[in-house]
Amino acid sequence: MKKAGMLFLALIGGMLGGFIIFEWIVRIVMRLMDSFPVALIGTLSMILPLAGGIVTVLLVKRMQNKVRED
Repeated sequence: MKKAGMLFLALIGGMLGGFIIFEWIVRIVMRLMDSFPVALIGTLSMILPLAGGIVTVLLVKRMQNKVRED
């Protein structure tokens, strides 16, 4: 259960991190450009949090495997 809880928290943290990166991208682009395609905003809002969660879980699994080997 400990491993599952750690992976779940990593997933939530990664999704939050991906959403923060999405917000930064949108804010920077909105300052630089007058218009921003709505389809691109929608795509980024789905992909970046999901990608952040997946990458974080993979990194946590890799870290756990390294700890077991030592």
